[in-house]
Amino acid sequence: MKARIIIATACLAAMPLAHAQSNVTVYGKLDAGVRKAVGSSVKEVATSGDSRLGFRGVEDLGGGLKAFFGMEHRFFPDTGTQDGAQFWKGYSHVGLQGDFGRVGVGRQYTAAFSLVQNQIDPFGGDTVAQLRDGVMRVGGITKVRIDGSLRYDISFGGVSLAASVAEGDKNGGVERATSVAASWRSGSFFVAGGIEDPAGARDTMTSLGVGYTLAGHKLTAGYSSGKTNAGLKAKGWMLGLDLPIGAGIIKAAYGQAETNGRTVINKLGVGYHHSLSKRTMIYANAGHDSKAARAKTGYDLGILHNF
Repeated sequence: MKARIIIATACLAAMPLAHAQSNVTVYGKLDAGVRKAVGSSVKEVATSGDSRLGFRGVEDLGGGLKAFFGMEHRFFPDTGTQDGAQFWKGYSHVGLQGDFGRVGVGRQYTAAFSLVQNQIDPFGGDTVAQLRDGVMRVGGITKVRIDGSLRYDISFGGVSLAASVAEGDKNGGVERATSVAASWRSGSFFVAGGIEDPAGARDTMTSLGVGYTLAGHKLTAGYSSGKTNAGLKAKGWMLGLDLPIGAGIIKAAYGQAETNGRTVINKLGVGYHHSLSKRTMIYANAGHDSKAARAKTGYDLGILHNF
């Protein structure tokens, strides 16, 4: 049944469309290779970043008003199986945009994740070298996406502002999940901050990030601090580096995370990503976490194709 849904949606996207829908886009990513995760001794064929198939588009309603939609399926290319319980795990939203900004409804990214937490890690939360999920999203407090949500975005003069709110019962909690964030870009400089109150009764998170780019070389730094729903204090920090060399990029990141004053992550990630074309890349990464209970070092080698 699920396979039929994807095929039917793809066929609809490929059919001749009315003028107002002519900019519907089908896109995706396939990522597969050989991996040994940090903390595991298992060597396997796997993905180092979620593979996906998505559909998005915009309809011009006139007078500067536009309708937009998007939905994204996530899957494992080594087995072809669905990633997670949600069929449209990536996101599934619809909304309106214009001079007033952009308002979306559905399953969406939180404001703090998209404007701050996801901007600091040079690995973008993928591969065994990534630090985003353990350090910028420290203590498992934050949510990447929230169901049943409203989100508002607006940008002006290099400033981006976003706010998201969602029902608590649809997000495993007892209160509304809220998040606000802001970022500012000026030339080579970037700074961002966000505050998040997930759906639990006691959990909170504050995230900050900065970045500087010079001749393609990018240096980032991030810090997150908060409290878990169990009342534990958690904080993390990290540094990231992108160093372009010819058709490739050397990536590196280092960071730590603490829970109630005890260091639980002390990780270094390094990697080399080489572009074979604008869409295809091969990569090799390694990660070492001195606080891992066992198998402190992991690696992955693979190929990624965007379409």
